[in-house]
Amino acid sequence: MKMLKIGVITASHSIKMIQQVESYLPNDCELTFIPYRQIKEIVELYEQHHLYYDGILFSGRLAYKILLQHREDLPTPTFYLEITEGDFYKHLFVIRNQYKELQFSRVFIDFLDDNENAFGLYEVLAEDERPYAMQPEYSEEIYEKTLQKHLTLWHEGKIDYAITRLSNIVHRLNEAGIPNTFIFPSTKSIWEQLQQIIHELQISHLQENQWAIGIITLKNETDSELDFTQVLLHKALLEFNQQTKAFSIIQKKREGFEVVTSQSELKKLTNDFTNCSAIHYLTNALPFQVNIGWSVGTTLYQTKKDAYIANTEAAAHHFSCAFAMIDQEEVVGPLGMDTCIEYSIAVDPEIERLSERLEISSLHIQKILAVLSNNQSNELTSEDLAHHLGHTVRQANRILNKLEEKGVAETIYRKQEKLRGRPKKVYRIDFRKTSQRKE
Repeated sequence: MKMLKIGVITASHSIKMIQQVESYLPNDCELTFIPYRQIKEIVELYEQHHLYYDGILFSGRLAYKILLQHREDLPTPTFYLEITEGDFYKHLFVIRNQYKELQFSRVFIDFLDDNENAFGLYEVLAEDERPYAMQPEYSEEIYEKTLQKHLTLWHEGKIDYAITRLSNIVHRLNEAGIPNTFIFPSTKSIWEQLQQIIHELQISHLQENQWAIGIITLKNETDSELDFTQVLLHKALLEFNQQTKAFSIIQKKREGFEVVTSQSELKKLTNDFTNCSAIHYLTNALPFQVNIGWSVGTTLYQTKKDAYIANTEAAAHHFSCAFAMIDQEEVVGPLGMDTCIEYSIAVDPEIERLSERLEISSLHIQKILAVLSNNQSNELTSEDLAHHLGHTVRQANRILNKLEEKGVAETIYRKQEKLRGRPKKVYRIDFRKTSQRKE
């Protein structure tokens, strides 16, 4: 397995505490420390470094929350160390032993949200025994604002002790003469959390390197032209691969070609299954149409089987297109088209019963549901349905007529889009009606 690299973005004061777990790390894992001194450095450090690591670890929630304020998407798996309940109560026990007369009502805990029952503390303390707390404000001014809260409570004579999660204000608390404890996860807690992070990253790495197979076939092929068209298709695939380096294998089959890659490469080729650069290239490079079916899986047999299913879905359309079989028997396609829908081919007992009552295939029902969801409306025309399913208008009409016959579709109005020709019938679809209607 490749070396697992984790970048640790942390306040400088916290590095030594995290370094204590380095001796426990497996040989194929390493930590690289990326220190910051000011809050405003956090986002820039993440942007500069995240692409070079398998995962990013923050030493606390503060830096993680600051980052989320500047970007919603985190392309690199990102984590932060938490104070566990065990860490929290262990520190309280030590403080209580050292200051036996200390009342918790005269303690300020700057990371304890006074709107939550954090760590169950409010369950064991009466209301007049509870410590001072504050709603954390994750901003660049958090150090100064939190410090001022400590100083104000101290100068007003309301507290005798301070508990903080911010290492950067400890020296200021000491200068002010405020007895304090800086809470940080224990070595045991850090290691337990790090083990879980390593496990998640290893699973993610394995998933990224799962088999990914593409089945590429010719549309409307004839035996007389097959050899020539396959030569052109093979040449185009080689040229595409020379540019992308995406395929580890390109293998000729009777019905076309099979290409092998990894899930991570396929995600790049399809922009996370929203588009398909391969179909765009082949469409522009070839004088004939092709179908592509993609699939990802843990076994070569199942992956190849699913890729053929996706290819069959692509072949049902009258233009060059690509479909993909993704997790849990979900099919998505045509990739990159405005008619792209996602639907399931898994056996659903409720859909199967509906299929029997309506005398329409369960796959057609799944596709119609996907079209309605994609359109965010339960209204459609036969042209709409044909457009999304790759059927002819006549085939779509047969489906809608059957649904109307069974009472789950009704013509609600007709719309005239051109000066000449028949107006289009607009149907309202409601599959729930089939359970209310007596056959």
